[in-house]
Amino acid sequence: MTPFTLHPTRPGDREAVGTLLLNVWDGDEGAVAYHGGGRAPGWVATVGDEVVGYASLRSGTRHPTFRYVGVHVHPRHRRQGVGAALWQEVTRGATGTLKTATYAHLPEAVRFLGARGLTVRLETHLPTLDPARVSAAQVSAWVREAEALGFALLPMPALEGPDLRRRLTRLHLDVYAHTHEHDPPAAESEQEAGADFLGDDLRPEWLWVARRGDELAGVSSVRDMGDPAAAELGWFGVPGQFAAYGRILTLALTGLALRSAAASGVTRVLPELDSADPNAMHLRRELPWEPGRVWLTLTGDVRD
Repeated sequence: MTPFTLHPTRPGDREAVGTLLLNVWDGDEGAVAYHGGGRAPGWVATVGDEVVGYASLRSGTRHPTFRYVGVHVHPRHRRQGVGAALWQEVTRGATGTLKTATYAHLPEAVRFLGARGLTVRLETHLPTLDPARVSAAQVSAWVREAEALGFALLPMPALEGPDLRRRLTRLHLDVYAHTHEHDPPAAESEQEAGADFLGDDLRPEWLWVARRGDELAGVSSVRDMGDPAAAELGWFGVPGQFAAYGRILTLALTGLALRSAAASGVTRVLPELDSADPNAMHLRRELPWEPGRVWLTLTGDVRD
């Protein structure tokens, strides 16, 4: 076993911790970002002058229910007690419920967390989709079903009103709250939310809305990733008061958004489909995805 030492994070550790996280997560910037990008104070493990491990415990801002924990050990230094020592230091005296995430294809990480009282609560499926494979006939059938229920389905450029962006922001906030009832989001200002939901990656022609009377009842969008051929499935779903229509509105609106993106030359769409969101599971079952990785969210009370 290679001897290692621990110390609380120091300002000079930032670059080395960032490099470590990229090594631990095979360059997956999304996973690194989930775990705070190395910015949170915590503990560092070193062998000589090399940073070989990092752990942090931080409170969520958007989701304050849990405390987010992460323990990251360089592949060359695993199974030597580094992770256990970091866990002990970073959770010492902690209270409340912890939350973290890893990939399903990393069983060693899942076992490590399970041994410390964390249980898988949520699966986030990360498949891919060529939107041209989404059947126009099937989308038309979903649209007809939604229209028969009294909903009009419209792209953002067809919507009008001086307060349109405010109404769309409110719709997104309500949809987000409904899809995260298992982990309620903190209140945020409409200005902050608008910058997130209707930010620079917005393509208005790829954002579709359901309307019944004067009420906005659902949304789905495809977001620009800066690559003409690739895009991201954005926010989708319905507010709580329209939950009974979630399946058909989500399928119809997402089908229309995907077909719009395909018409613009997009050949690859990346989603995040959470198992806690029934509308996401409808999309997973009924669209022709190519399977991808599965991101596991685990929660549990502190245990030594």
